Amino acid sequence: MRRFYFILLSILMMSCSNDDDGNAVVQSTIEGEWSLVKVTGGFAGVDEDIDKGTIEWDFDEASGMVTITNTISDASFNTILPSGTYTYSISAPADADDLIVNNVNLGRITLENNFFTVEESLVDGFTFRFER
Repeated sequence: MRRFYFILLSILMMSCSNDDDGNAVVQSTIEGEWSLVKVTGGFAGVDEDIDKGTIEWDFDEASGMVTITNTISDASFNTILPSGTYTYSISAPADADDLIVNNVNLGRITLENNFFTVEESLVDGFTFRFER
């Protein structure tokens, strides 16, 4: 009988899998704080890196609000929006999701594990990269 329990226990232990690969928890929503870390594109071919924490966007899904804290004072730099609290939503047209802030469509949003990008749909538009 012991042998039977040992075999059964061995089978159960081998059939269990450990899905924890040691990576951070995967976030599938935009909820929370994000840093704008890169701006690329535009007619002039902008390629600007931004120090993490310089421009923060804090999304609150429950209220549909985003709070932006922007410490860049250079008016020539494309920081999207100045500091403030704005309404936001993510629309779902036929082929992609768009990020809409303050009733303005900022472009196509692609959400990954710990970053997302927003690509303006304009010719020579900008791409903005955010990271947690």
